[in-house]
Amino acid sequence: MASGHPGNYYQSLRSPSPHMLFGMLENALGWHFAEDIRKALFKQLQKDAKKANKKDAKSSWLTAQPEMSDSKYFSFLQYHLEFEPSIFEPDTLTYDDLWSQLLRDSGRSFFGGSRHYDASLETTINRVRNKEIEFGDRAEYKDVQATDFDNLQEGAKVNYRSIRDLFPQYYASLPTVREYVEPTRINKKVGDPDYLFRFNTTPKVLDLLTEALENPAAPLYLGSNDGWVHATIEKI
Repeated sequence: MASGHPGNYYQSLRSPSPHMLFGMLENALGWHFAEDIRKALFKQLQKDAKKANKKDAKSSWLTAQPEMSDSKYFSFLQYHLEFEPSIFEPDTLTYDDLWSQLLRDSGRSFFGGSRHYDASLETTINRVRNKEIEFGDRAEYKDVQATDFDNLQEGAKVNYRSIRDLFPQYYASLPTVREYVEPTRINKKVGDPDYLFRFNTTPKVLDLLTEALENPAAPLYLGSNDGWVHATIEKI
């Protein structure tokens, strides 16, 4: 549950931040948007709400700027749901392990940064490892059709563009040391929560979230996507 991207070491929080809780709820709702689309949608929602409420509008979110986390994430829920300090936090066990990110790439990092590629490239990749052919992006590296890879002469120089479509649209970063947190509870019973939070919201949002957590659109996690959790809501 790292709150940002500090560089060489990702230290975890002992309890999830509001931004992490918002992200978990948005995963349940299926609200997955790129940063630019999220900003545009936020502005449009504000515009539509102002138009609908006109002079009767009193909510602060109609004119507010989104509050972002250290990783530049902000939630559509932040002005419609408010978390109170946690009611219960468990003792925790911590340990360090290596962790890699899967990052989007529009350059050449995919080559050597991804373990996965189209099966048709197997012979070509082996020839690269044996230094029979070479890929690069300078002027002397030429574009070649994928169907001609097996006919390349030894010493051929091929532009990365020629194989881009045969790799995923992401690459794996070098492993970084990351701290992990495991909640520990003595005499914990099945169904007992590890963390317990109280929040305030509107009846409409509560109904929306209750339905989403009963049948989430995506796996629920806190912080990194390997921190899977189970979450429920109880109305009080």
